[in-house]
Amino acid sequence: MARVFRKYRLARLLSPERIGPMAWLEAPLLVVAAVGIGFLVRPDDPLIFTGGIRWSIVVVLVVALRYGSLIGSTGMFTLVALWFVCQALGLYPGMPFPELTFLGGYIIVLITGEFADMWRVRLMRAESQAAYAEERLRNLTQRHVLLRLSHDRLEENLLVKPYTVRDALLRLRDVVMDESHHEALPGGEELLNLLAEYCQLQRGGLYRVKNGRAVPEPVALLGNNSPLDQGDQMLRHALDYRLLTHVQTGETMEGYKGHYWVCAPVMNSGGELIGVVVVERMPFLSIHHENLQLFGLLLNFYADVVHHGPVVDELCDIWPDLPPVFGREFEALRRLAEARKVDTTVLLLSPDESEQARQIVSALNRHRRAMDGYWWVDWDGYVLMLLMPTTGVYGFESYLRRIEQWLKEDFGMDTLAQAGIQYTHRFLDERPVKEQLRDLLGEAHV
Repeated sequence: MARVFRKYRLARLLSPERIGPMAWLEAPLLVVAAVGIGFLVRPDDPLIFTGGIRWSIVVVLVVALRYGSLIGSTGMFTLVALWFVCQALGLYPGMPFPELTFLGGYIIVLITGEFADMWRVRLMRAESQAAYAEERLRNLTQRHVLLRLSHDRLEENLLVKPYTVRDALLRLRDVVMDESHHEALPGGEELLNLLAEYCQLQRGGLYRVKNGRAVPEPVALLGNNSPLDQGDQMLRHALDYRLLTHVQTGETMEGYKGHYWVCAPVMNSGGELIGVVVVERMPFLSIHHENLQLFGLLLNFYADVVHHGPVVDELCDIWPDLPPVFGREFEALRRLAEARKVDTTVLLLSPDESEQARQIVSALNRHRRAMDGYWWVDWDGYVLMLLMPTTGVYGFESYLRRIEQWLKEDFGMDTLAQAGIQYTHRFLDERPVKEQLRDLLGEAHV
């Protein structure tokens, strides 16, 4: 791991992710330093313009590879200025201005800089797509583990509890998505009751987190709790590292003198910390891996449900049937599209009243990619909207060709229009989500 970290640091040193103000100062300084070394090596020819290789231009090429064509041009202009400085110092007497050398070197610097700029953009796009895919994978992994734990808990408690963890989560979702969803952490009491029922929580509290610190006023309490100790070692560790921390957390909590048993951050899949649950009492035997894993996953599920933000709340007010998860993904992908990092296509399918067309739309929804979002705009009319991340112009054309091939093999039809399905698509841009949705729904007359 240390070797990989050192390689990563070396790569970022040679090719920084972002070009800051210091780059504009570093580029000419590197050229000046190279010429300064030239004064030490060859005092009569510090620019090393005689001989086989123009080594001073090689330094400018390195600058262009590191920062791109624009700052590489700055390095080249610095080298030209140093030529006149050398002539003012009496060097290169009688030698005409080497215009062909500078012109040829500048052309090579531009080509090199354009190469660096192109690959920097490609790498940024690839890293953004990978980060988005990693976030979706983390979300799916959490839900998979939650499903497995729910199944195990169902087997253990089937005779004494009439409903499963899934039922409890649906109940929690119903609570937080009602009129109280404008609160900071809605459904807090229901969340603590859920934790008490499934994680044996006996006494604890839910608190908001603002600027990395817990707000002393509790959102909800379970039992009689003492006032929040903001300087508690366990609480600070949970907030600083954004990890569930308990009294058995190895060397970290060795010698812990506080009165908390568990401190768990409330953090959504996007990594945004919105709250923390502090536990003052729970059975000691309940502090084991599976129970604490369920504890954290329930909090992550809660955070994903409640923390949509004002944009998604506004969308849900305009279109009450719009799933908040769909709205959240739409807004996240819009931000990536605005930064020109991830291409996303929105597809609206409107079948006619034939049963076959509606079955085809249902089949397209079942066979969509796991990362694609969907919204049944009109459930009765089978009007479906698909949100397809990492799908640009060519990706969407390939998607249509696959659909047409499938229609031809299974239904003997060449196009969606022959199947009685009208489709409208848009590529996400920087406009607000509600404007893009209105344009798409308006064009399809939905």
